[in-house]
Amino acid sequence: MQVILLAAGQSTRLDPISDKNTLEFVGKPLIAHRVAALKKAKMRDILVVGGKHNMKALEEALKDFKNVLVVEQKKLEDGMAGGVLAGATAVTHKNIMIMSTNDVFDDDLFEKVIEAAKKAEDGVIVGKRMMKYFPGGYLKVDKKGFVTDVIEKPGEGKEPSDMVNIVVHVYNDFPAFVKHLKTEKGKADGRYEKALDTYIKKGGAKISSLKYTGNWQPIKFPWDVVKVMNYYLEKLEPKIDKSAEIAKTAVIKGDVYIGKNSKVFDHAVIHGPAYIGDSCVVANNSLVRGSMLGNNCVIGYTTEVTRSYLNHDVWTHTNYVGDSIVDSNVSFGAGTVLGNLRFDEENVKVNIKKDRVDCGSNKFGAIIGSGTRIGVNASTNPGVKIGRNCFIGGSMYVDKDVPDNKMVIMEQKMKVMPNKKSASIADREGMKKKLK
Repeated sequence: MQVILLAAGQSTRLDPISDKNTLEFVGKPLIAHRVAALKKAKMRDILVVGGKHNMKALEEALKDFKNVLVVEQKKLEDGMAGGVLAGATAVTHKNIMIMSTNDVFDDDLFEKVIEAAKKAEDGVIVGKRMMKYFPGGYLKVDKKGFVTDVIEKPGEGKEPSDMVNIVVHVYNDFPAFVKHLKTEKGKADGRYEKALDTYIKKGGAKISSLKYTGNWQPIKFPWDVVKVMNYYLEKLEPKIDKSAEIAKTAVIKGDVYIGKNSKVFDHAVIHGPAYIGDSCVVANNSLVRGSMLGNNCVIGYTTEVTRSYLNHDVWTHTNYVGDSIVDSNVSFGAGTVLGNLRFDEENVKVNIKKDRVDCGSNKFGAIIGSGTRIGVNASTNPGVKIGRNCFIGGSMYVDKDVPDNKMVIMEQKMKVMPNKKSASIADREGMKKKLK
């Protein structure tokens, strides 16, 4: 059996965060986590479908794996159907597993799917029972466990069942399915699912359903990055590298990983689960808890980083970073605060394309793109997005999204006038006596 991993999506809902496939979790790109799990399940030949925008990054992330080929999907506008067809030109096996790299689930699912496929007639589709509406595909299953309908984004209240279609699909006769996919017409969004539906109804394919009850976290929106971070933090194996320098007065509590050549200064607290990458600095009196830091990060004096994802080369200084996502190469001036809780304590909403989307929590901070610099004493509203390569001036209150490549400064009028008063040392001495 060969695997086609779909990784050509442009992650537009995650904007301004970079490609989700190469986001690192506990020191490894997400795509590498997926391939490693497949290899563990003895899946030898893996084909990764990327796009022009991320081909080099995917190849770099997967360079240490054997029998992994990266091919390009030329027309990204063809969506998932185009990705599968791009993969179809390079695979040689009849038995094919189609998988999206957007989804994170327990590694043992692969072994279960492989075993189920051996017993199935034409293939297997994995479904996950969901109590709340999920904006994705749904499965309708008959009493024998065969999939009878595949419906993409039916709309809340119109779900055909409570089984959500997880993109882990096995075809025992992949060429037969590809014939339907090539002839399917209509919009790119949902064309793959329509072809699958046609393959079942008109092609007579008997596709078995496999109910999955383990952890499942798709990455569709920015806050999903934090959820995936938490998933990997829960599985974190604590370790402090021998080359790390930990001050005697520092407090390391819970499951904590500290990488090579990192330094933790006096009276700093790291409260696990927490991941600190290589060559990081956690300075005096700072606090890191429930968070993940990439390599070369600086958590400056008295900074608090809580429940946040920081990519590589993020520098802070006397800041509060709560429930936030910060991409690589970002710096915060002293006193900057990322607000994460509304006054009314209702759920935070975020602009996703043209919609205001509820993140599902009353605590969610900022989303900050790579290459951004924020000046001293600035602050952001909960759910605000600041794009890539932005400069935010000191004392700014950022209450709305900032697009990529913008400079934001505050216009203020400074008045200079004669000073008719003076402050004497005698007055200060009198104050000191009162303090005693």
